[in-house]
Formats: sequence, C-alpha cells, structure tokens
Amino acid sequence: MVMWRKRRDAFTLIELVVVIVILGILAAVAVPKYIDLSSKAEEATCKANRGTIASACAVYYGSTAIEGSASYPTTYNSATLYADGTVPSCPAGGTYTYSSSTGRVSCDEHPD
Repeated sequence: MVMWRKRRDAFTLIELVVVIVILGILAAVAVPKYIDLSSKAEEATCKANRGTIASACAVYYGSTAIEGSASYPTTYNSATLYADGTVPSCPAGGTYTYSSSTGRVSCDEHPD
C-alpha cells in the first residue's frame, strides 16, 4: 500500500494573509514612532545649531575682549564667524533670533 504524500511547493493563502496582517500591525506601530523620532531629531539638531551659533559669538566676544573692546557680533549670520563658513540654520525652517547684547540665540520653531 503506497501512501501519497502531499507535496508543498508554495505558501497557502492563509499563510500569506497571516504574514500580511502581522506586517500591517508592525507598520501601524512603527510609523508613529518613526515620525516622533524625526521631530525629536530636528529639535536636537536645532538646539545643537543654536549652541554652535552661541559658541561662535562667544569666541568673537573673547577675541574682542583681548583687544580691549569686549562685544558680541552685531549679527550671527556672518560666515566669517564659523570655521567652515557655513551659517547654521533650523532644520524645521524656523527663524533664529539673536541678541547682540547677550549673545543668546532662540528659535521660533523650537522654543527652549
């Protein structure tokens, strides 16, 4: 007596549907997390850029103090303040506000 074995060359429809459902659930959980991480990364980059601007202005202040007339630069967006000549900007398109009396930098998109 010969027993016929069922040969499986492909996935069944049920198996494919189960995999698609699992992938859909994972995507539904992962996409909001990814969007939240993107906004946090933009905020962190903005904060780092403001720190770069503040540091460049502090170096300017220090160099003018050595010369005898300590003052912050009148504007932060002079390419000569930065080592690579690139003025940092907010990744979310925000506008930086610079105080030439204190050297502080703030962003309208990412407030402190």
